[in-house]
Amino acid sequence: MNVLFDPFPETVEVDGKEYRIVTDFREWIKFTELLRNSEQLDVRILQMILEWYVDDRPEDVAASITALQRFLCAEEIYQEGERRTGEEWEDDLDGGVGSSVEAFSFRQDAICIYSAFMEVYGIDIETIPYMHWWKFLVLFWGLPDDTEIKERIHYRTVDLATVKNKEERERIKKIRKKIAIRNPQRKLNDYQIGDVFG
Repeated sequence: MNVLFDPFPETVEVDGKEYRIVTDFREWIKFTELLRNSEQLDVRILQMILEWYVDDRPEDVAASITALQRFLCAEEIYQEGERRTGEEWEDDLDGGVGSSVEAFSFRQDAICIYSAFMEVYGIDIETIPYMHWWKFLVLFWGLPDDTEIKERIHYRTVDLATVKNKEERERIKKIRKKIAIRNPQRKLNDYQIGDVFG
């Protein structure tokens, strides 16, 4: 997909059939928050996730949720040489680098994200009537490094082993402690989906 001329998708494919889904960025932030705040993955949570289908829901629930996860990750935005694996995108959307570090939280960093969109793009994401999730992601990842959200992402994810200066390492550690993300996000994987539906 080329974001310069291809329209952002309004559907996902499950078992060879297209299904319309909700695409507004607010709903996908809610989607990530639903996953983040779910203590335990159960049938109730999975049924809530299936609410992102607009009309019909696919019969294969596991495949339905996998399709939503693929949409969440938006791999198709990137060209072949840039394409990230689903796992790398999940790490980014979880906000993490690897499995133990989160780079951002839509809840905790909401003010920074809001102000960055306003400052850089002139977009008031509170009042804009609609923005496609993938467009939001393109704009989010395109924010300049000097915005507060990008600085937070940098401090949370920088590999301290690469920082030679001891004082700088200590400074980064203090900043990390101050901006640490509370309640790490959980990941919904195929095994969890399968466990719920037997």
